[in-house]
Amino acid sequence: MRIKKITAAATALIILAAGVSSCNYEETTPYQQVYDYTAVTELIKTYEDSYREFVKNGEGQVAVVTAEGETPLGAPCSSRYTRSSDGAFESCSLEVTRDIEQHDEYFNISDGLMMFVRSYIDEGIPVIDKYISTGTEVYYVNTETSTMDEVTDVTALDIFVTFDQVRRVYGEDTDTESADLSA
Repeated sequence: MRIKKITAAATALIILAAGVSSCNYEETTPYQQVYDYTAVTELIKTYEDSYREFVKNGEGQVAVVTAEGETPLGAPCSSRYTRSSDGAFESCSLEVTRDIEQHDEYFNISDGLMMFVRSYIDEGIPVIDKYISTGTEVYYVNTETSTMDEVTDVTALDIFVTFDQVRRVYGEDTDTESADLSA
């Protein structure tokens, strides 16, 4: 069942990333694509369901790297980089100290497509913001308007825009633990 979900997610990712289906984007300029909210939220749900099933079923091994470091703009953080032995799932969680405590998570959806999730508490209310990065553009998944809003000032978010950047900073460590999920 996990393979079917991953295959479905991969197919959706290919269509989303390549922009070959006219229902997945609207042409706004010759060089800019605005991705369809419904397609992206379905893609995110499929990925999250597959990831949750992978963890719940305890299938296989994962490599884990933990470290203390900084975000791209220098905010102190603790990181936990995780990669499944089959490479199907790769993520990095950061506990970031800024004006408020934030939890930043990066998920490697596919080559060239990454999901970024920022969670924090605002006046006692939990906030979860999701973003999709194509490597050149970052889009905010706006649940209030059901739109994909292009982020014009990515630097202000203090995030990486590709999972390769995340991997280089947090995942390439020789002091890697291995955990067996099936145990």
